[in-house]
Amino acid sequence: MSSPNPPMTPRQRFLEQRRMKQNLAFAISSAVMLVAALLSVLVFVGIIPIPFGNEFSRAVKFAQPGDMPCPAEGARPVDPASINVQVLNATDRQGIAGEATTMLTAAGFKPMEPGNSNVGYPGVVEIDAGPRAINEAYTVARFFPKSKVSLTAATDKTVTVVLGTFYTGPLSAEETQKIVESKSPLVAPQSCLNLDPDQLADLAEQSGAQSGAQLGAQSGSSKKK
Repeated sequence: MSSPNPPMTPRQRFLEQRRMKQNLAFAISSAVMLVAALLSVLVFVGIIPIPFGNEFSRAVKFAQPGDMPCPAEGARPVDPASINVQVLNATDRQGIAGEATTMLTAAGFKPMEPGNSNVGYPGVVEIDAGPRAINEAYTVARFFPKSKVSLTAATDKTVTVVLGTFYTGPLSAEETQKIVESKSPLVAPQSCLNLDPDQLADLAEQSGAQSGAQLGAQSGSSKKK
């Protein structure tokens, strides 16, 4: 019959408790390192997305021709009389571009003569504009419910309204007047993309150079007279 283990001294108990704590700490550290290594492998192979830091590594996407651009933040409607706008009929229905043009005239615009589009549009209304006329395009869009503003490569400030298959006709005089009187900021669609600020700066510089050249030409012309 084996004799019972003798009781441990206080020092032995201290050393045993310290050994157990060290073993527990080592086991926990090993488990954490194993989990971290497994997560690293899963992230590396693309099974798990990076939970943070994506915004810093992801390139900012700016609106390109064909995309839906955002109006300037907090921008308010532009003076209709200053907007160069033309309405095009992209359907086989007669007279709708003229009716829409009449509505815009009643709203204070000075639109160009309506015309026909060479290409059909299967939507409601598409409003095309270059980077310099986005606020103008959204000002026009207020008069065409369910319209979509689309960015083009144009460098001027012309806004083109393309009436599509599902366009139902102009607003009533009361609805038109209500929009005219509204001075609320332009609404940016949820899926719109911001414009490239560098591109806008280049366009502004080009516009300034063109204006200077025109003034110089006018000045030279007046001297000749």
